[in-house]
Amino acid sequence: MTTHFAEVLARESASLSGVTDRAKLAGWRRRVVKELMTPRSPYVLALQKSGDVPERADLLDRWRELIAEALDRLLQSGATGNSRCSSAQTSRADVDAQKTAVLILAALYGGSTLSQIARDPWPLNAALDMALAPFAAAEDDSPARTGNE
Repeated sequence: MTTHFAEVLARESASLSGVTDRAKLAGWRRRVVKELMTPRSPYVLALQKSGDVPERADLLDRWRELIAEALDRLLQSGATGNSRCSSAQTSRADVDAQKTAVLILAALYGGSTLSQIARDPWPLNAALDMALAPFAAAEDDSPARTGNE
């Protein structure tokens, strides 16, 4: 396996295994955003469209599984629900860990691409806000963008 793929999986395995509540998920998110906004980080290199396609597919499949395992732990502990809007409570039964993990990877991939082009973490944070919505404490606390900005 390519060095940066192995490094990403090693870091993600260690980091995601420690995600046991929404605050730790938020910490994971901040760390991944920082990695994806750092040019030439192993995360940026791993998500590039170059290289061995089967190897990249294996990386994404293994990363998705690590994310899904962390989400399953959170779901089992009852760590879902939007604390900012009690009428929009999300029940554990409404969240599919595997689908949410795919959504998070899509947000990381697409959001990081947009953020790297714009040289601004806002698109990545916006994509992660949506992907992590069932785990509200993991939301970005940066100011919202308006059409005037």
